[in-house]
Amino acid sequence: PYKIFGGLSFYQRKEIKDTLAYLRLLVNSNDEEALKRVINYPARGIGQTTIDRLVIAANQNKISIFDLLFQLDKLPININTGIKTKLVNFRDMIRSFQIEAQTKNAFEVADLVVKKTRLIRDIESEGTPESVSRVENVQELMNGIKDFIEEQQEKDEDASLAYFLEDVALATDFDKDKEDVPRVSLMTIHLAKGLEFPYVYIVGLEEN
Repeated sequence: PYKIFGGLSFYQRKEIKDTLAYLRLLVNSNDEEALKRVINYPARGIGQTTIDRLVIAANQNKISIFDLLFQLDKLPININTGIKTKLVNFRDMIRSFQIEAQTKNAFEVADLVVKKTRLIRDIESEGTPESVSRVENVQELMNGIKDFIEEQQEKDEDASLAYFLEDVALATDFDKDKEDVPRVSLMTIHLAKGLEFPYVYIVGLEEN
């Protein structure tokens, strides 16, 4: 067991937040934070100006941005035909995921989302050591969902995507501060100064 001080917890990493944003949108299409996060990720040619126009139009018509995507031809929004097509493609993809989610468990839905959106392929295309680590993080999230499903099925309890997201939001082993469990504290040398730890291991110390 470990706790990271002054670093990103697992669920705060970009690739994890991106994946979870897709899943949150399937459960609640009114989740505007999630929608704005993934509407152009991986990049599909929907720029910030378009998103701003959607936000304004949704506000004026007192509907969610996702509902607005079903009325692009009815409402006077200054968006050209090419962008409209991209928005409709995004909307239809999310809608198809939502339909799949009605009959699939959390892992099956997440697996479908990661494959269809080509999320992992987008991270891999960066071709850096960091991108390898980020792909591993997404795979670790998938393993976590699989474990969740197995535990829920053993107890004959809800293994739906909605319940998984609720579980993540309420309590995670990554973020929970378990005071009663002996654990390693991970931090920079800078943060370790003055904290009076009985033992400090400097890992990966190189020349100079």
